Amino acid sequence: MFLKAYFFILIVKMFKKVVFPMENNNKTQAEIYREERKERLAKAAAKNAKKSPKTMKAKRIAKKVVSIVLAVAIALAAVGGVLNFFDVPEKTIKVSVDGIDTKISLAEINYYYYQSWYQFFSYAQQYESYGEGMGLSMTGFDYTKSPESQEYTEQAAQIAGVALEDLGDIENPTWKDAFTYSAVNQLVYAKYGAMKAEEADIKLADEEIDEIKTQIESIRKTAKEKDYSLDRWLRLNFGAGVTEKLIYNITVESSLASAYFEKVTEDTTASITDEQINAKYEADKDNYDIADIRLYSFSEKIDEKEHEDMSEEEHNAAHDAADAKSKEKAESFLKEVKDEETFINAAKNAILAENKDSKDDADKKTLVEGASYSTLTSYTEDLAKWVYDDARKVGDTTVISDGEGTYYVVMMKELPHKNTTISSSDVRHILVQFPDENTDGTPTSTKDSSGKTTTNITDETKAATKAEAEKILEEFKKNPTEDNFAALAKEKTDDTASAESGGLFENVSDNGQYVEAFTDWAIDATRKPGDTGIVETEYGYHIMYYVQANAETWYLTIQNEILNETLQETVASVIDEYVDSVDTNSFFINWTIKKENKHIGEIILSNT
Repeated sequence: MFLKAYFFILIVKMFKKVVFPMENNNKTQAEIYREERKERLAKAAAKNAKKSPKTMKAKRIAKKVVSIVLAVAIALAAVGGVLNFFDVPEKTIKVSVDGIDTKISLAEINYYYYQSWYQFFSYAQQYESYGEGMGLSMTGFDYTKSPESQEYTEQAAQIAGVALEDLGDIENPTWKDAFTYSAVNQLVYAKYGAMKAEEADIKLADEEIDEIKTQIESIRKTAKEKDYSLDRWLRLNFGAGVTEKLIYNITVESSLASAYFEKVTEDTTASITDEQINAKYEADKDNYDIADIRLYSFSEKIDEKEHEDMSEEEHNAAHDAADAKSKEKAESFLKEVKDEETFINAAKNAILAENKDSKDDADKKTLVEGASYSTLTSYTEDLAKWVYDDARKVGDTTVISDGEGTYYVVMMKELPHKNTTISSSDVRHILVQFPDENTDGTPTSTKDSSGKTTTNITDETKAATKAEAEKILEEFKKNPTEDNFAALAKEKTDDTASAESGGLFENVSDNGQYVEAFTDWAIDATRKPGDTGIVETEYGYHIMYYVQANAETWYLTIQNEILNETLQETVASVIDEYVDSVDTNSFFINWTIKKENKHIGEIILSNT
């Protein structure tokens, strides 16, 4: 920069001499000639007077220096342009990370910065399709603007997950700062995890390496279709310095890191003892217990539109009157309650008094099962305190106000207790799928013009399919072991997705992921390891094998809490020891991110 400025000044001086010569138009030609001759003689005399071997040598050296400096400046400018074109700085300049042998290149930072930005860009763009302004509202990020032009606020930090304090002493942080921190954070975790994986002798399987290569070949195919080389295509999409080799190394490192952290999770889970879990439960039972109650509420509301012309005093009086009416109804309801049956009857009468045509089931409407302390606080804190009071007894009743005009009539059905429901189960299955055609030759399913599928499976077809399932089950019973069931599943199941695992489904729970009949069988509390059965679903008949029940919900909840606490400590130590050692505001990182933002700006223009 200094050399460029220096030669610019010289050029300007020369430019001034050519463009602005002395104004001598008022003098005669003779006068001008005499003055010029006099000036030449004076210069010649001064030149001869100063001429000496030493002076002449110094001037020759000065001329050579100027020539060399000029040549170097031109060369540097040319080389700099060439290096930038081939992304040499991004590939060669690396940033140190304390405690990790390897360094991170600017090209790697570019890649992860792009990924951090693109995640929010795509999310915001997707949400925007639901309505104007939804993208910004849901993500805090304006996908039509560059990251450095958008303020990164506390609200944005809650969405993005990068706290303001993580960004250091930046006076006016922007999304650029958040994405930079996120990029370095992800990169360091990958490096750290890969390093630890190597120490633990964790290696990727050949199949995993082949999958990575397949993904790269897929990108190469896309690049070729666009008439680009792979490296050129990667540079255009991800930024300066991103090459095939870099993508391969990044993917391998991140895969190794995932494998390492998965092992950490498994090892940590295995190390958690029953004593730890029980101690945590005893220390804070209310946090893990559940209770069953009956609950009905009254809340009289005034029509705000009808009362908009009232004075503040009249408005408050109307609210007080509505509040008093709600309280009166709740207390009248409570007087009718003697037991659960009378509670349900009182609720039924209240429902019909509110709407004589209501079809609401009073039993279902008033029953609150498995209510945790935190769940009850969503009604009001006083309700949670009453239910979880140690003095509580089954059958206790009361009226509780939320302080905002709602009154709850509550009855204790079952005292707070451990949530002993099974969190999930592991099962195996062999699917005997319904055929495409019924036994009479008609299709078992048809589609109308709108694409809606209608099932037309006849009883005869169902019977034939079930008979096939029963035949397989009888074959299994000749050697009723889990290994034999898994072998039969690999050979005979029509569910290709689970065939390789021997029909295994782990952690099946009532979360809507599986069809109802399948789930009901899998999570039945009476089930024992080794139990078998046949279940009909819309897909066909499932031959079921019960592997095991996983932990009770209360136990698993505490186990996961201890696990998360331990993992958070690991995360915090990695941040303190490694991530924070990287100066995200350093010259080189800022330089490469500035280039990456320019690249992102071009992408934004082409997509908005």
